[in-house]
Amino acid sequence: MSVPRDLRLTWTAPLAAVVCALALGSCAAGPEGGAGGPAPAVVTTAAGDTMVFVPGGTFEMGSPAGRDDERPVHTVRVAPFLMDLCEVTQAQWDRLVLGNPSHFKGPDRPVEQISWADAALYCNKRSRAEGLEPCYDEETARCNFDADGYRLPTEAEWEYACRAGSRTAHFFGDDPRRLGDYAWYGANAAKKTRPVGTRQPNSWGLCDMYGNVAEWCNDVYEKDSYAQSPSENPRGPGKGERYVLRGGAWNSGPEACRSACRAAESPGFQDACFTRDAIGFRCVRRVPPAAGLFSGASAPAGPQGDPGSAGAPAAAKPLQVGLVYDDAYLRHLTGPGHPERPERLTAIVDRLRKTGLLEQLVPIKPAPAAREWLTTVHSAAYVARVESSYADGVTYLDTLDVPISEASAETAALAAGGVLAAVDAVAAGKVASAFCAVRPPGHHARRDKAMGFCIYNNVAIAARYAQKKHGLAKVLVVDWDVHHGNGTQEMFYDDPTVLYFGVHRYPFYPGTGAADEKGEGRGRGFTVNVPLAAGGGDAEFKKAFTEALEPAAARFAPDLVLISAGFDAHRDDPLGGMKMTAEGYADLTRIVKRIARASARGRIVSVLEGGYDLEGLAASVEAHLRALREP
Repeated sequence: MSVPRDLRLTWTAPLAAVVCALALGSCAAGPEGGAGGPAPAVVTTAAGDTMVFVPGGTFEMGSPAGRDDERPVHTVRVAPFLMDLCEVTQAQWDRLVLGNPSHFKGPDRPVEQISWADAALYCNKRSRAEGLEPCYDEETARCNFDADGYRLPTEAEWEYACRAGSRTAHFFGDDPRRLGDYAWYGANAAKKTRPVGTRQPNSWGLCDMYGNVAEWCNDVYEKDSYAQSPSENPRGPGKGERYVLRGGAWNSGPEACRSACRAAESPGFQDACFTRDAIGFRCVRRVPPAAGLFSGASAPAGPQGDPGSAGAPAAAKPLQVGLVYDDAYLRHLTGPGHPERPERLTAIVDRLRKTGLLEQLVPIKPAPAAREWLTTVHSAAYVARVESSYADGVTYLDTLDVPISEASAETAALAAGGVLAAVDAVAAGKVASAFCAVRPPGHHARRDKAMGFCIYNNVAIAARYAQKKHGLAKVLVVDWDVHHGNGTQEMFYDDPTVLYFGVHRYPFYPGTGAADEKGEGRGRGFTVNVPLAAGGGDAEFKKAFTEALEPAAARFAPDLVLISAGFDAHRDDPLGGMKMTAEGYADLTRIVKRIARASARGRIVSVLEGGYDLEGLAASVEAHLRALREP
């Protein structure tokens, strides 16, 4: 095969002696997924460079709403691979190649003014420096995908890694106004490249997938290539005049910084529509078969894909799921015949123990929530009244459905504190998600009033705690209890930083939750209610999730997902009048996981609300937990 002279890989300099490691810590930490979530699987190469393990799986490549060359959308499976954490820097270039071609100089800036041939040349040099087999034939430019050295990513690998399980226009959602948090592009780059890793990474820990410099892919570009693309590890057309660029650059608009957006350039810059100083690259390599891949690496504690869409590695281990429980939760005594009784928790724990699931969960020890956190959503006067009511001779707190006993105030504070402990564990990456088997429940509790079996609003307190303590700026609350979460909705009704989604029987207790309740002021549109008629079951709840929750969550792009997990829509529940099954709750859980993976690095904290048939409750919680553990 003969190739143009400018595409041949001719060496320009011997190996430089400079070694400059690219540290993982250069990735900006913050509320958008840079810190406080399940850690990506990080590998340090022999030369000290940092790469991220990208799990194999399937995804939908392209965009039905994008440009012509992004269609048809087609299902693609890619094998696992390693990808550079960031774009190749000038420091990395300098240690292997003599002469830095970049316009915007700086060791931690991406190397640019790089042709496709220059990038392939660097890949071979980097491979040889580490004793690996080079991938590129220096005469023909053909890539040997079986070699263990470095190469440019295929277009499919690049989009799969960029999406990180998402299906939206950007990996953080559809709203381009958030792009500045993740990319240096036309609106914020001040007409130049910026140091790599200073914007937020995607949920798989990869930085600079949008903006800074457009990145070469290994593939030849062809406008209609998707129509004939193979479904397994596609590598692009066999020949062509231009090669693919992805991700947009410092001078791009939001349209070019989409996961599916394709660009193409001559490999030697002829007729380039990008300026030369807007083009760079990053390297990938196949996953070595050696069992010690993660020796000295940070293995993933959280989700690495969406099975069936952007999947996890084959034979992946179950995810680590935390469990908050303490026998002290049994001390809130409600009296004979009351539906919200201690036996609810003992039924759950007994079933988890009998099925062997309990020992597979990570125990999280609760501590009482401090007043500092209780008063983020409740008034100080209400908290004081909760603490003193029983001693003052009160036996029902505000309403007759909230009986209290001597330990009720302490137990309520411990319930809220248990949820905060779960937030801590998930934010620190100790577990991928957590379930809080706590009582009393909370989603009916208002700022100054107990009601509906609830004393403190556990989920609302957790939302404010996550924002203030961990910098998780945007919180999604998914409430699938059969009763509308009036207290939670009320607390965030004018707040655009918390998206409340409720699906529930309506009309029903507590009388709120109509479809036209959508928030007010700056919070207008951040309350979404899907009322269901009595008798609804798995299909109706799932439809609400796919048609209402998923689009709203994609637009919102939460940093944390909280679930008000009431199981009283179960078909055997004495109060609910609905027909949900345990497997139906598992399906809802999988949808919420998909949402969390798209923007929140998989962070989910699920909190028990209702559920009063002991067998149905225990079976539903088990199904919920098993779905959370699925890789």
